[in-house]
Order: sequence, then C-alpha cells, then structure tokens
Amino acid sequence: MTTKRSRVVFHTFLFIAFCFSTGVVSAQDLPDISALLAKVRDHQDALDRMRENYAYTQTATTDQMDKHGKQNKQESKKYEVTFYRHRAIQRLTEIDGKPLPGDQAERENKRVEKLIRELEAGEHPADPEENRHMKIGTLLRAAKFSKPRREQYRNRNAIVFDFSPDPAFKPANSDETFYTAMAGTMWVNEADLQVSRIEFNLQKDFKVGGGVFFDMKKGAHFVNEQDRFFDEIWLPASRQVTFEARAILFYSFGIRETDQFTDYRKFNVTTEESAKPPAH
Repeated sequence: MTTKRSRVVFHTFLFIAFCFSTGVVSAQDLPDISALLAKVRDHQDALDRMRENYAYTQTATTDQMDKHGKQNKQESKKYEVTFYRHRAIQRLTEIDGKPLPGDQAERENKRVEKLIRELEAGEHPADPEENRHMKIGTLLRAAKFSKPRREQYRNRNAIVFDFSPDPAFKPANSDETFYTAMAGTMWVNEADLQVSRIEFNLQKDFKVGGGVFFDMKKGAHFVNEQDRFFDEIWLPASRQVTFEARAILFYSFGIRETDQFTDYRKFNVTTEESAKPPAH
C-alpha cells in the first residue's frame, strides 16, 4: 500500500512539474471571463494613447521565397519610430545594415518634415503602413473567445483564450474584413489587463489592398509578441508573418516578414528614458 501511494504521489509530482515547465498553470479558479474581456476592451483605447508617449527602433527583415520555398531575396530595413498627433512617424535609417547615404538620408528627412507639416495643418495623409499592423482593439470587437485557461507568459500570470471570427461583427472598411478570416490564441496579462501575445492563422484567402497587390493564401501564420516596459505597459517586442501569395499574372511566391522592436524611450516634458526588455 505504501509503495502504491508513493507511486501516486510521484506521478502527481511529475504531472505538476510538467505543467509548470510547459507554462500551463490551469489549476487555479478563473475570473469571470466576460467581465475580464470587457475590462480589457475598455482599457485598450487608453493603452493606444499611452503608446504614443514612446519612441523605439524597428528592424524589419523580409525574406522572399519562390514557389518551391527556396529563398531568393532578403532585405532588412531599420527605422526610428516616433508618434505625432496620433500618427506613427517612421524615419528610415539603414538598409541591409548600412546607413543611408547622404542624399537618400536628406530625402528621407525632407519626407518626414513634410509629413509633420501636413499633420500640423490638420491634414490626414495616407499611411502606407496602416493596414499592415493588427489593431488589438479591432480584434477584441471582431472575435469570439473560448476555452479560457491559465498559463505563464514571460514569467507572469496570463489568461489564455482561443478565438475565431464573430459572425455578428460587421467590418467598417476593407481593412477590417481581415479580422473575419482570423482564428488563433490570445494571451492576456491578468494583473495589467493587457494583451501580451497573439498567434493566429488565416482561415481563408485574403485580398491585400482589395486584390490590387496580391492574394494572401489561407494558412498564413502570424505571431505578435509583447513585453512589459517601464513597469506599466506591454509594447510590441517582435512580430512575424509567414504566408504564400499569388500576385498578378498568377505569379506565386512566399514571404516571411520579421519585425523586432527595441530601444524603447519614454518621453515627457522634462525627461527621456530608455528601456530594455526585462531578463527572462
């Protein structure tokens, strides 16, 4: 009997150790899920405004593959990003690890100066990056959430949900139709009521730019990871998308895009701070 009891205790210990080693911590009672998601939704607009108090460096790497999956091109660009009047201002500083040559740097500076003047004048110039970034606020409106459970993410307690398109969601524009094709998993930091990670796949083909640019094929995979900065806010740490596409004249290709977000700086009237992600 003692031997049998010892085996039960031993196997129970192994199971608990496995759960913690894999990040699954689901034994605790879950909070009221509807109330939690409502708080996250209500919190999101304020968070979007808070993010405009930060500047950062963005390194974007694009690998292009042929229809057989063989890489045939890679390009890397580095940007310094700030916000002005609710608009992200990207200033290109490097291409493929090399600083912009003088004439190109001057053109880039003039482009940014012109954009700032237009914003100061109350104009709303088109943003070519607008439809390339997933908006968490839109996802929270567009999805149905299910299967809540507890996990650890970046050594902090998280509530994890699966999500799928909500048939009741009505896209306000062509960009929002993207959210009707998404299904995946979302991690919410329980203490901060902030989304810390999103991973999803496209459930159907999606016409980028209404089909003017290319068709992104079903199965495209997206991962957006955030980290906690300044002991107050979760900001993008990395983003990766891998997809197959078909362009005009039935040209097929594959793309893997990776963005790294580093060197966050917080601005206020008198100070500028710098932050690095905490050690994990």
